[in-house]
Amino acid sequence: MAYEPRIIAYLCTWCSYTGADTAGIARLKSPANIRDIRVPCSGRVSPELVMRTFDQGADGVLILGCHIGECHYESGNHRAAKRLPILRSLMTYAGLEPERLRLDWVSASEGERFSRIATEFVDKVRELGPVKWRVPSKEVPALTQQFAAIRGDVPLVERDCASKTDAIRLKAKELLASGAVGYVVGYEVGPRGRTRPAFANTPEEADKLVWNPNCTYNLTTYLGKKRRPAVKGIEQPKPVAVVVKPCDSRAINVLLTENQFQRDKVYIIGVTCDGTQHDPGVMQARCQVCNDRVPVVYDTLIGEPPPQQEAKPSPVVLKVAALEKGTPAERTEFWLSQFDRCIRCYACRQACPMCNCPVCLYERDDSLWIGMGVNMNEKRAFHLGRAYHLSGRCVGCNECERACPMNIPISLLNMKMAKEIEAAFGFRAGFEPVPSPIVTILSGEYKEG
Repeated sequence: MAYEPRIIAYLCTWCSYTGADTAGIARLKSPANIRDIRVPCSGRVSPELVMRTFDQGADGVLILGCHIGECHYESGNHRAAKRLPILRSLMTYAGLEPERLRLDWVSASEGERFSRIATEFVDKVRELGPVKWRVPSKEVPALTQQFAAIRGDVPLVERDCASKTDAIRLKAKELLASGAVGYVVGYEVGPRGRTRPAFANTPEEADKLVWNPNCTYNLTTYLGKKRRPAVKGIEQPKPVAVVVKPCDSRAINVLLTENQFQRDKVYIIGVTCDGTQHDPGVMQARCQVCNDRVPVVYDTLIGEPPPQQEAKPSPVVLKVAALEKGTPAERTEFWLSQFDRCIRCYACRQACPMCNCPVCLYERDDSLWIGMGVNMNEKRAFHLGRAYHLSGRCVGCNECERACPMNIPISLLNMKMAKEIEAAFGFRAGFEPVPSPIVTILSGEYKEG
């Protein structure tokens, strides 16, 4: 029996669904492979819904909405036009052929256009064959072994740790003694010699604050949980001071945009940065791709801007490029081998300042610990969904990957999404307190046809 693809089509109730009905009334031929699902608007077709559709056996997903400028909800199709191409790039990166996900526009009177698009899409998916979310390992090269050979260690020399430590302590004491802040969030060296987050509540406690190449934690993670917007009738605590590196300061801009706290409730102690280390004297991979050595927002700046380093190919950039050049089968096998190690501990989410939803989308349906979802589809949906949610929001601090106990290369997903957002919209997260472009309306980025 010849293979026939299973296609799910999400159709806007106002235009595309009526366009499909028009095709039927006109007796125009349409493939029987398509199962239509009526939705209020193409903007309501979320990335999670698309991923779930593929996970449950669809070979292709077709999304049809109103033409740009004709949406009954004014900008619903703007959302679809911005975010679905980014989602397609992400799923392609994970091993799905891009032709399996298509977004197009059909009005209520365009029955012939609906018939043509549906036929073209089914024919294309039929050529591709069934979705292969896992392929035999012997059929693909061992990308993991290739990646192990991609190294680019860059030596790290921190020039003025002692002077920065003294300046941080002095500023913290001044703020605490004057009552300008309730406490200071910084770094300290613990009893085992490891640098860790610290909270200084009094001028005397400020003496424990330090600065060194191991100050890797993104301390803005604590701000979203502590600095909620003011609530009428409830007395707000004093402002809080926080020590930030350049990448951390970009996180503050994103959190301000999302109204996680008010600017006057946070005093920012910005510290110029030469990079942080993962081994003694060796710079972290994230710092190798970062040319921003001065925080983008601060109230007090500590340290002199370090000289720009010679640009060298970072292992992260090289690995992203290697994945982009791989075949869909190679990418699928690579990512599934990585996701297979995930234990759903959510350390990545806890370490990320942008993962601040009170209830995570991927936990809402889990009523018991035994139902947390550890099969491959659920783990893949979690990691790809999280990468999409951070599109246009991730500042590249890479704390999620550092916190992962299973060493899953989460940064390769985040960097790919940052690359796509910058290519499509010329936008890098956190340099200005403006929202991600995939949640705003179109401004010339999309042209029909």
